Amino acid sequence: MEIRALRGDNSKLILQQIFNNENISRAQISKNLNLNKATVSSIFNELEEQRLVEKHGEGDSTKIGGRKPIMLNINRDYGYTIALDMGYDYLDVMINYFNGKMISYNRYQLKVNDLTNVLSVIREKIDFSDKKETLHGLLGIGVSVHGVVDNNYEITYLPFLDLQGMSVIEELKKMVDVPISIENEANLAAIFERDFGDKVIDNLITISIHKGIGAGLIIDGELYRGWSGEAGEIGRMLIHSENEIVGSTYRIEDVCSQDAIINKLKIALKKEIELDDVRRLYYQNNVIVKKEIDYFVHLITEVVHNVNVEFNPEIIYLNSPLIEKIPVIVDQINTELKNVSSKEVVVELSNNVELSTLLGAMSAVTHLILDMGKIKIKF
Repeated sequence: MEIRALRGDNSKLILQQIFNNENISRAQISKNLNLNKATVSSIFNELEEQRLVEKHGEGDSTKIGGRKPIMLNINRDYGYTIALDMGYDYLDVMINYFNGKMISYNRYQLKVNDLTNVLSVIREKIDFSDKKETLHGLLGIGVSVHGVVDNNYEITYLPFLDLQGMSVIEELKKMVDVPISIENEANLAAIFERDFGDKVIDNLITISIHKGIGAGLIIDGELYRGWSGEAGEIGRMLIHSENEIVGSTYRIEDVCSQDAIINKLKIALKKEIELDDVRRLYYQNNVIVKKEIDYFVHLITEVVHNVNVEFNPEIIYLNSPLIEKIPVIVDQINTELKNVSSKEVVVELSNNVELSTLLGAMSAVTHLILDMGKIKIKF
């Protein structure tokens, strides 16, 4: 299903108002956009004809009385989107209504880390012909990858998944002909922080700490990707590691990514451990675990300080299952930052570590579907 072209900027701005303000009236849209009521009503009628929006009951009348306003909403049943996160040993699948509300979420473990296996799981688990009781069914697919995506939206570096010489977008297009967006997972985590929640933040950084470390940069409301899409690849920054000879350098993600921390603890504790074990041992004051987490805090504090000095964001979000398990780490980072930063740095844990990347992918493909790349939609 291809959405009919919206009539100029005013149509997109009115649709944005309805997305961003649940249960809004035409009069309020007119006031917010400084457009006359006749123009707003005419454009709304076109959007309603396409079934993109719908009327949703009456609002309260004004203090002086008069007719109650008709409230407007996005029509969630217009269609749905699919978001895919191609991880290093899993495929996450989220399905959302047109208004962003989640229909379902599933994680599928991968037996083999190559694109052939991922595509096989997609064919087996997703029925693209299922309209899910919506008007138009599948509208588009947003894809998250844990690697570098260039400005032509081609994957140029993907360390954890063998592409086998294939194009993700081209292979998906063979299954279903809908708009497809593809983006780095840290960038999508940053898009999530921009597009979800009540706060309007136009300058933010999300530091994603998983198997590797990456950063998503939102500058003046827009995702900053760099000249070749490699902006934010902070995990490749070089550091001098402790207890090493002078001149020995490592990538930051090799010593303080989530996987690096767990692998070092496995060796030190001489047993297999998972994130829940790290959390349990930390709160039991295990000396080895506490020391390793303290080192992690120190290194991540340096990373936060450096990106803050470089980009001066309003806020820095940490997206990390490890920190989510041990949230006191955020307090420790903030305490250390006071000792190294001359100005206050606002650092917070992401509001949704588990699903932020998928929700960011959903937002990205929704913008693509509506051709609203620079017009922000809040979900």
